[in-house]
Amino acid sequence: METNLADLPVRIFRVLSRELERDNLWVKVVDFDQDPIFSMQQLEIDNFLKRDNCCDQVLRRWGNRGQTVRRILQGIGFIAFSFEVGDLLARFQLLSRTYEDEFDPIQLQLRRKFKILRWVPVPEEQVTISIDNERIKLECKAQGFPCPVIKWYTSSSKEPVHTGRSYTVLRCKCSTEHQYKCIATNEIPEGFSYSEHYRKPGKLWNSTLESEFVDVTACVRDDELCESCKNFEMGRLSQILAEDEKVEKKPVPLRPNLDITLRAADKVALVMSNCSYVHLPELITPHCDAQTLADALQKMNYKTVTLADLTLDEMRYFIREYKKLIGDGVYAVFYFVGHGFEVNGQCYLLGVDAPADAHQPQHSMSMDWLLSIFRDKQPALNLLLLDVCRKFVPYDAIGAFVEYSEQFKKFHRAHRNMVYGYSTSGGVGAYEVKGEINGVFMKYLKNHVQLEISVIDMLNKVLLDIGDDQKVCDLQVPEIRSTLTHPRSLADPLIFDGHTASFDNHTIHWRLMHELPNPATIRFESHQLVATVWFQFCGNFTNKVYVLASIADFRPSQTEENEVEENEEPSENALKHRAFVEFPEELHCSDAKEYSDDEEGVSLYWILSGLQKIKKEGGLSCEIHLRHVDDLDSTISRKSVDIGHILITRIKCLQ
Repeated sequence: METNLADLPVRIFRVLSRELERDNLWVKVVDFDQDPIFSMQQLEIDNFLKRDNCCDQVLRRWGNRGQTVRRILQGIGFIAFSFEVGDLLARFQLLSRTYEDEFDPIQLQLRRKFKILRWVPVPEEQVTISIDNERIKLECKAQGFPCPVIKWYTSSSKEPVHTGRSYTVLRCKCSTEHQYKCIATNEIPEGFSYSEHYRKPGKLWNSTLESEFVDVTACVRDDELCESCKNFEMGRLSQILAEDEKVEKKPVPLRPNLDITLRAADKVALVMSNCSYVHLPELITPHCDAQTLADALQKMNYKTVTLADLTLDEMRYFIREYKKLIGDGVYAVFYFVGHGFEVNGQCYLLGVDAPADAHQPQHSMSMDWLLSIFRDKQPALNLLLLDVCRKFVPYDAIGAFVEYSEQFKKFHRAHRNMVYGYSTSGGVGAYEVKGEINGVFMKYLKNHVQLEISVIDMLNKVLLDIGDDQKVCDLQVPEIRSTLTHPRSLADPLIFDGHTASFDNHTIHWRLMHELPNPATIRFESHQLVATVWFQFCGNFTNKVYVLASIADFRPSQTEENEVEENEEPSENALKHRAFVEFPEELHCSDAKEYSDDEEGVSLYWILSGLQKIKKEGGLSCEIHLRHVDDLDSTISRKSVDIGHILITRIKCLQ
């Protein structure tokens, strides 16, 4: 039966609205000329775009015009509704011919029937060929629902040479060295609300079509050569002339001489991961992503500083400190994973204190700002990895960003040896896959980051891997930008001869941020007990740390240097007490957990985060609370202790 859009169940209406509002997809549904239901003037579109939840209002407007979705009631609840062809679904199908897979997610939500791939319009015409003056365009004619992923192969390659509905080659004779075919696949992806509906046992949910090889010999021009063939012919001609004139000439090289030794004077990295946003959705995998990359970089001798959950001001502060580690011949890596967005081709990164409406320059950190900080630095490699969404901001917010970016024009300069690795393309999100410890970008980057290949090849391999991931290949496409003059690899050797002073300075600066304080001992003489508080690294992070506290017996003969004799078993009195540690309110401390060890006995431990927030000049101070195991909520005795500077807070010792 037919159901008016305005009368749809609330949950279905919300799904429909959300999918259409994604990247303002509903605007493409509008028909400016023919269909009275979908007609709308540009002024009306602009007015809707300015409203909150504009798609809700658009759907109600279409409903008021009689717009319907045909549905069959199969049960109860959202998944029970199966949608067939109605006015709206028919419109989506029509638009799919132009916009390919952009309308697939919403049609899947509306339960459009799965369509196996077929050759359209006739089975005999699998690949069409069209030509212009310089190029030959091959187009795959496979169609079905969902829209197929199409990969092109040559007769001499087992790996795809291109992905997309069409493939273009030059009208050069070198094109006749191969024949070409396409393989099209479509399937219902896993992990979505609609997946179970399509992937039920006995249902068909994937299909594949493979074309015959196509020969393009008849389309090639004898008088047209590509640049590679031109260079080859010029080199061959030069050799012939040199032999005829008996003049020693070297043949024209077809590629530059890359037989040089590439090395790093030092290797440094700043890794930032933001998960716990105050006003924005909390993320799941950034800390794991940061830990994964930091592990790999440290194995390649990078001085790595890894920081978690920073505010905007803290991000700026540590980038200025990171700058002190960069110098001539240095390999530098900056990685940020968290929330972000893009305006006019410029990425903006968000601290954990970003407001809900963060689309204002003062609430974000632009890459223009970061490059202005680095403007007087010339590292041998400056790799910037941005694992953030690059969705565009609302139109009415763009003006403020354009005005903001004007101030950086005076600093603008061309930066050599710089590589931008974006986890996704402009206007698109970066994704986390449910159940996986890493985000999509890091899931594949970690497989290549330690290979002895150029960073460009490394990122290209990541791009290809994501392209083969059927869950995300159509949602997230990484992007690479480069001004790299040599094929430098993150695994190039570290040889700092000739840079001793600079190298030593970097080493001291880095080591200070990775030093733990000595254990602290606190005597509770009246109870004949002594508490020991000590610290352990929390992965590679330098602004969070494990804090452990244990209780042992106190004896008057013990000195401060040797509070507890070795192999001394704790008394019953010591075993019945615990030491709880309380820290300043600005720090984040996890709940206490108990840890048992043959050497230390029973200890409590916490994860202490946000060390960069310690403002006290002397470093960290805390309170030790002595409590009995029979009443862990009541404090028997307490004492304060100054721990001093710890990890990242030691950076203040250099000021």
